Amino acid sequence: MDRLRGLPIVFAISLCLAWLSACGHRPPDHAAPEPRANPSAELLAGAAKVDITPIAGVPLGGHSFEGGTGYAVWTRLWARAIYVEDAHGEPLVLAVADLWSIPAGLADAVVARVREHHGLTHIGRAQLLLSATHTHHSPANFSTAKLYSRAASRRMGFDPELFEFLTHRIADAVAAAATARAPARLRLDTRPVAGLARNRSLAPFAADPEAALIVAHNQAAGLPGCPAGLREGADLELELDPCHAVDPTLTSLRIEDLDGRPMAIAAFFAVHATSMLNATDVYNGDLFAVATTRAEAALAQAHGSLATPVVALFNGPEGDISPDWDAQGRATALELGARLGEAIIAAGIDGRGPVEIDGAIESGFRRIPLADQPVEGPPATATAGRSLGGRAILGGAEDGRTKYHARWPEGQTVDRPRRAGQGPKKPAVAPGLYELLFPRSMVPQEVPAAVHRLGPLTFVGLPGEFTTVMGMRVRQAVAARSAPGAPRPIAIGLANEYLSYFVTPEEYALQHYEGGSTLWGQYAGTLMAEQIAALAGEVAVDRPAVPEASAGPSARFDPGLRRRFALEPGARARRTTRDLPATIHAQLELETALDELPRLRVETGAPSWRGLTWPELRVEVEAEDGSWRPLARAGAVVDERGTEVVMIPVEVGRHRWTWELWWIGEVPGGQTLRLHSWGPDGADWCSAPFTAAGPPALDPLACRKHGEAWVGPVADVGIPVSED
Repeated sequence: MDRLRGLPIVFAISLCLAWLSACGHRPPDHAAPEPRANPSAELLAGAAKVDITPIAGVPLGGHSFEGGTGYAVWTRLWARAIYVEDAHGEPLVLAVADLWSIPAGLADAVVARVREHHGLTHIGRAQLLLSATHTHHSPANFSTAKLYSRAASRRMGFDPELFEFLTHRIADAVAAAATARAPARLRLDTRPVAGLARNRSLAPFAADPEAALIVAHNQAAGLPGCPAGLREGADLELELDPCHAVDPTLTSLRIEDLDGRPMAIAAFFAVHATSMLNATDVYNGDLFAVATTRAEAALAQAHGSLATPVVALFNGPEGDISPDWDAQGRATALELGARLGEAIIAAGIDGRGPVEIDGAIESGFRRIPLADQPVEGPPATATAGRSLGGRAILGGAEDGRTKYHARWPEGQTVDRPRRAGQGPKKPAVAPGLYELLFPRSMVPQEVPAAVHRLGPLTFVGLPGEFTTVMGMRVRQAVAARSAPGAPRPIAIGLANEYLSYFVTPEEYALQHYEGGSTLWGQYAGTLMAEQIAALAGEVAVDRPAVPEASAGPSARFDPGLRRRFALEPGARARRTTRDLPATIHAQLELETALDELPRLRVETGAPSWRGLTWPELRVEVEAEDGSWRPLARAGAVVDERGTEVVMIPVEVGRHRWTWELWWIGEVPGGQTLRLHSWGPDGADWCSAPFTAAGPPALDPLACRKHGEAWVGPVADVGIPVSED
């Protein structure tokens, strides 16, 4: 017993040392971008995508303590980048990653990597808008603020290996897009998409004076309403249809070469990427992944492109917007993603767009402090002096209630406001305890705002989740500073930083989930609208760009306790993988029994953060001459880059891992097929040939290569992946 008494002291010292080693600091400021040498005197554009799927074992982000862990993969996660350069050599990079959020420290690190490693010194912090799709089945634990390193997933901590992995891969996408630049034309298309989204927070929405106009506009446009089953409780009392209380606009910027072939599409649509159930331990990009996969394949097939066009799908002001699902799961993600993908395809194929976008690029970027900031109003007031979470956070949103919702439902307020700037918010816990748990150093005290003009078109980066009406107010404020007749500004949510929610003062007063999650008080959203509008007024195509110095210092890097989350050999990995295939099969609700699925069990070298993190799998069909060719559907090869493959680790060793690789798509009749896998160590294995009458055995075979026209693994063209 005496030997055990010292352990708490040792543990406390270890914690203190870890805390001190992670103390907050600001990285060095970015140098001003260097002018582009020898500009082309014409509009250039390029695009690329790079795999960012982490090693198995990282907790999933966005559902906090009720989230899952990434033990398997269904759809890889990607970083997509679109690079545009005007005739004067001024660049703009629009990048989006299949992540639940973008911390400011990650965006800063990507810019530093792009400049220092890839030599793109003409790209500064103001020239990159980096956003997240907000899939809740992406990794957590890379946030550079302690608040989200502690609270975004079921396990607290910051994983430096994951952070570096994401930094390098996203920077690779940016660099590859810049390298691929070529003369281009840009065309803008705008159209509504029905049956995809609904408002999950109707009572706060109805409190906004703009609500009636939005609903009337959608009804007049013939937007279908929600099924009766989705209109329950307060929805019926308000006599509002959730599917009319949305912004259904899909905006697509088609980037094409001078012969009219699509190089890329930047698509913008506001909806939570939460059609998958939170308790699903599988990395995936949710409905956004389904939509982009379908769109990229269809555009390549329609235009006969040698290189597959990149479809980058950006989220918008989605704070109160949910997918229009009856039940969450893989089937719903496929259905809604296909619907969104078809709309993007239509815009990319026949939507040449009445508006051709051309002109100079100008970018503005600044960091906005949040504490005690004056707001012009009305009424003239200020934001809160300290951040504070509301009671509604504990119970969850209407479409994502936690097990505590019955005890702490939405709508809890105080009769007499006691904290300046926080209005009627009832704190999640006693304020003294809240400040102890979440001291000032844990919560971002400032957020970046970004405004980019590309000719007449304006892009706005929103550092969190803005509700529909709050996003509308930002757009209107920016439009008032734009040229007459300019296209509607494009508001990109979850961009450059994540600081939870921003709502209107009217919505905040009701203290539903979104209002309770607005940390800096009832006028934080109003402050953002005013500051972004002021920045938009400084960024004009007929004057010099806002100096890089106006961006201020780099974001504070204060992630807290560092730890590793990827699966490692040991008892935990053995417990995790023992019944993992059966667990994942049930979570994905696959109709085909596990022992009837075409699947392959392979042993490979261990995955690495500096190489392949998961195996590759392709379905091949035997040709008449006996050779094996990739199986394709609608112009897309059936492989792990699409939506028909699931990959699961079943044994984790120090140097070798064993995987189960499933093909969950429909097996075509009358053909002989096989599964072909490549591992992180470069070795490849194949299944025995099989037909629709029966799946192959699990055991791998050496792939037959002699005497056949061999086809190697499919790879993205011109997308380098850093090895250092």
